[in-house]
Amino acid sequence: MKKTLVCVHVMPREIEMFERFMEQYKRALLYLDENDDVTIKATLNLNPELVDWSTTDLPAEYFVNKFDALFENVPNINELILDNSLMGTTQQKRESIELDYDQFIFIDADIAFPEQLLKYQLEASYTLEGKYILIPNITKLWDNTWDILVHDDFKSQPYGYYKVHDPRKTINQEIDEVELVQIPTIKFGCGMHTLYSKEFWQFVGIPESFGGYGPEDTFGMFAAMRAIQKGYKINEYLLKGVYITEDYIHRLPTFGNRVKVFDRKQEFRERAEKNFHIELNNFERSI
Repeated sequence: MKKTLVCVHVMPREIEMFERFMEQYKRALLYLDENDDVTIKATLNLNPELVDWSTTDLPAEYFVNKFDALFENVPNINELILDNSLMGTTQQKRESIELDYDQFIFIDADIAFPEQLLKYQLEASYTLEGKYILIPNITKLWDNTWDILVHDDFKSQPYGYYKVHDPRKTINQEIDEVELVQIPTIKFGCGMHTLYSKEFWQFVGIPESFGGYGPEDTFGMFAAMRAIQKGYKINEYLLKGVYITEDYIHRLPTFGNRVKVFDRKQEFRERAEKNFHIELNNFERSI
């Protein structure tokens, strides 16, 4: 039996998206049986260096209460961050992959998915060994580098279609046949309900220099490709026939702009980009 940890990082403005996520996640858990060992690690990040609580109309307790109400009878090792110890989703992933689990599913709070997906993904993962990545189909994204992951229903759609796709269609999709297909490259988005073996992340790592928020998925892809060129075995598999989407229709919370944030993404992104090639070259030299 493999132990699986589902990792989600939640900021206050994402709380309503996360409530929708948990409604679907609880439905997904109903498909599991005694052979499935799944725990969720949801992190509610109320870091005062990321949220300006002095000018925010809603108190931190509002989000804590909403968050805590979502986990009755749901196995979890959740985190509630009230200090400045966690600076973002990249750091949460870096800390999570050190925990005692065999594989990890990283998912963003705004991802829509059918309730059957978790079971399909787990069943497929039990047949895999070593350094592996397992990702479901997606809708048409912004360029052709993602086309290898696109579900057959969306291959004729224009680039950018993902922004107008109705997430209710994703949740209620008809699933005819699901097939495990190995793809000839490494291509994934970290939060796309993507499943990874612990061995994969132990091998490529998530650089400390990326801090709280950075391109850990891009780094993981580039590092994996360089390792493959050197003869290392890393396999990515597509769960063909079932897809996820990012919900662009219900992104704005009903409480609007009552939560004031310190937008540091650009600062964090620039720091990570500055270190990206240094870290990639260091990784290549280390293998």
